[in-house]
Amino acid sequence: MRLLIADDEAPLRAWLARLLAEVAPQAEIVAAVADGDAALARIEELKPDAALLDIRMPGLSGLEVAARITAPCRVIFVTA
Repeated sequence: MRLLIADDEAPLRAWLARLLAEVAPQAEIVAAVADGDAALARIEELKPDAALLDIRMPGLSGLEVAARITAPCRVIFVTA
């Protein structure tokens, strides 16, 4: 499974990547980005199977990203 992580907090992006490596070692993190605009662009470009989106990020929110995705991609919302 190919995954994208989008969160404006670098420590949380790193923690999610480590957690995913432990629980789903077959998963590939194709991108980790810090804002909604980059998330949407990378999702459309890389077409991951799923995107882990923070709800509140600079630029587009995770909810706005999810609403604008045109590529087939599952969405998982993550938030503190």
